Amino acid sequence: MRISVPLCLCGAFLFAAIASAGEVEKLFFKSHCVSCHDADTKEGGLDLTTFKQDLANAENFARWIKIHDRIESGEMPPKNQPRPKPDEINAVTKSLRDELVTAETKRLSTNRTGIRRLTRAEYENTIRDLFDMPGIALYGSLPADGSAHGFDKNSDALDISHVNMAKYVEAADHILDLAIATQPQPPVKQLQRISLARHVGHILGNGDAVLLKNKQPDPEYPPAGEQGHIDQGAHERIGSFERNSSTGVFRHEDESFNPYFLDFAVLYPGRYRLKASFFSFGWDKGTVTPARGTEAARLSAVQLSQDGRHGGHPSYVLGYFAAPSLESREHEFVHWLNYKETIGFNAASLAPAFNYNRKGRAMAFAGPGIGVDWLEIEGPINNTWPPLPHKLLFGELPIVEFKQAEQPNVKLPKRKLLRQEIVHVRNRPDPTTGLWSVKSEQPLVDADRLLATFLPKAFRRPVPAEVREAYVAKVDERLQAGDCFELAMRWAYRAALCSPDFLYHVEPVENNAKVDEYALASRLSYFFWNSQPDERLLALAKDKKLAKSETLQSEVDRLLSDAKAQRFIDDFLGQWLKLRQIAATDPDRKLYPEFSAYLQDSMVAETRAYFRELVEKNLSASHLIRSDFAMVNEKLAKHYGIEGVSGPEIRRVQLPAGSLRGGFLTQASILKITANGTTTSPVPRGAFVMERLLGLPPEPPPPNIPAIEPDVRGASTIREQLAKHRADTACASCHAKMDPPGFALEAFDVIGGFRERYRSIGDGDTAPRGNIDPFIGISFKLGPQVDPSGILPDDRQFKDVREYQELMAGNESLLLKNLARQLTIYSTGRDLAFGDREPITTIVERTQKSGGGIRRLIHEVVQSELFRAP
Repeated sequence: MRISVPLCLCGAFLFAAIASAGEVEKLFFKSHCVSCHDADTKEGGLDLTTFKQDLANAENFARWIKIHDRIESGEMPPKNQPRPKPDEINAVTKSLRDELVTAETKRLSTNRTGIRRLTRAEYENTIRDLFDMPGIALYGSLPADGSAHGFDKNSDALDISHVNMAKYVEAADHILDLAIATQPQPPVKQLQRISLARHVGHILGNGDAVLLKNKQPDPEYPPAGEQGHIDQGAHERIGSFERNSSTGVFRHEDESFNPYFLDFAVLYPGRYRLKASFFSFGWDKGTVTPARGTEAARLSAVQLSQDGRHGGHPSYVLGYFAAPSLESREHEFVHWLNYKETIGFNAASLAPAFNYNRKGRAMAFAGPGIGVDWLEIEGPINNTWPPLPHKLLFGELPIVEFKQAEQPNVKLPKRKLLRQEIVHVRNRPDPTTGLWSVKSEQPLVDADRLLATFLPKAFRRPVPAEVREAYVAKVDERLQAGDCFELAMRWAYRAALCSPDFLYHVEPVENNAKVDEYALASRLSYFFWNSQPDERLLALAKDKKLAKSETLQSEVDRLLSDAKAQRFIDDFLGQWLKLRQIAATDPDRKLYPEFSAYLQDSMVAETRAYFRELVEKNLSASHLIRSDFAMVNEKLAKHYGIEGVSGPEIRRVQLPAGSLRGGFLTQASILKITANGTTTSPVPRGAFVMERLLGLPPEPPPPNIPAIEPDVRGASTIREQLAKHRADTACASCHAKMDPPGFALEAFDVIGGFRERYRSIGDGDTAPRGNIDPFIGISFKLGPQVDPSGILPDDRQFKDVREYQELMAGNESLLLKNLARQLTIYSTGRDLAFGDREPITTIVERTQKSGGGIRRLIHEVVQSELFRAP
């Protein structure tokens, strides 16, 4: 892969500008550049004496920035040329910097952020918080956002089309359907205790599960043996809780086995209390024994189809729960569930065990199992009625029965008859009695009052009287057309939810210098919560107190301490470190049989928990590269070779001396994202480190340069193949920067496991089991040795990833500067300009004076001029 021509080279646009350049630049360029790039020499095919300077041209301007950067970094002139004196370099870079900033200021608009709409995530979170519907699912029904400058929050990535608008109208109708109460009384809260046995009954007979009573084989339903256990009477008894039976599961989830709790599916979206009881056990051909340790059971939300089959993977994971050895442990939590969702189960920590293929079935199997005692679901939970979403729209107006005969010319709201459409499910909807709707004795007075409350909350700022009156006028128009009060108000609410005031970040400017305080409130809330500002932020904005330094300090701490700050962690890391792409590739099952969804989810959980720890503890930027602790659970700890960790909970673990783990650089999530599922390559991993962690993005490769495909047959290493590629002088310059971190990370495989030799599906030696679960078969071989050594562009050498970590972690200023850039781009929704470098440097310097912690860096970003710039 080739990245760019070496920059001794400056660029083919330089020397025609000498005549118009300052004296400092003339002397520097003539002394150090022109000898290689005049009309006669044309080194690299460049004649630098014929290109004219034009800083108003964006492409030309970008090339000048590269000249500035490479002179400043010492890359130009090249190492084999006489070095300019430091005073010369300082003088020429200052002169160039001043010219670039002046030209940029003329070119850029005073309002650089641009008009940007809410991202899908921002939209969904805003609706959830505005309507107090914390789990309403909208993200997947909206068109995907674009991405610019590394994030989807940038206005360049957030265009809007008729497709978007159509989807927003559909979403608004769905929101209002859920928000508006259609009965004077809440749905009856039901409590169901459900056995997993009803759904896995078909596998009890083939030995992939057993029924246990008092943690021993259930005598009424013995384990499946040689011929399986086919007993119709026993099948009919499955799920009878009078017998106090549990379901012991051996089989790990795969494409053909996605168990769920068959008796329940949500009819009324809302909050539900879930309780579940799990334990683990050992199984020795019909005998229950103590488990090997604490296993992990997974619960997930599953969207059912009408025939009761979800036919695919879980919609999303609710959590991983500890199942101790022969000791039932209850877990309880409240979660919002949507229509037709049920609860899926997975024996997450178990290796695949397919007893239906085993002679003797369960009676021939010896291995671990997870016991599921029961799942209890209670809900929907409504602490008040009408619920808060309805009160947001209609306040305390009464819900009355609507009789068509009394108002024959009034259009009524349509109600979809709720019925249980899913086979097998046992919960049923409440009987429907009549048609109920909101009643108003003074429709326009109430409309004005309700909209005066709703619109400022939805638009996240005060709403002028004329805007509110326009919505009221539309309500009046709909009433005159025959709509009932609910329908007329629904039209206004739908229009508001589809208006630019709701869908876009509205950011008025004060004194042509800063966004106003309401926009500042939104920038803070969409930075840390990915959602609308709360009442406190809006109150501070109203009182003109929010922009005060001490207020910003306390508000940032308040927002970060809220549970909603997890949205920032998830979204920022999902884009900055590309965690959203964790499932983009599936590791080859032959090469990496130990990989599982549980391991992948643990990888993501580690990175999120680790970053949160850095923020909460205000740890230094060196922790981005290395650390003496990690955030792991048992699954990840075993993957890393760390002893003494039990259970599925992510927690802080002190690392043994000499451990390679800890920082982002060696976390399994990053290592998986930068691999292709089958093999690794230093190029994408090196490019990731350069761009995402160090802020030194390599140039894109020129066209017609084929990618290198690593050899999975074990005949050669990727380093050997790259050596030929790097021999091309046109490729060598950029690979000299990009390959070293990639070489260091060759010490880790596709799923982030440490290795000294490559895995092979061809020639090689028999592979030891190492940390791989003993119930997982191994068919891969060990191929050539891994060489993780390298040489940095400044000639510093490292022999392994540990030494590379030492070299990189020492440059905290570079790490802080990159993170400051990433946070600023993410929080403001715009790319940084050349002239923004000085404010970024100021942010970093102020952070370092205060100890250099990452939480301090976040504070300095918010306090900076960049954060409030329009």
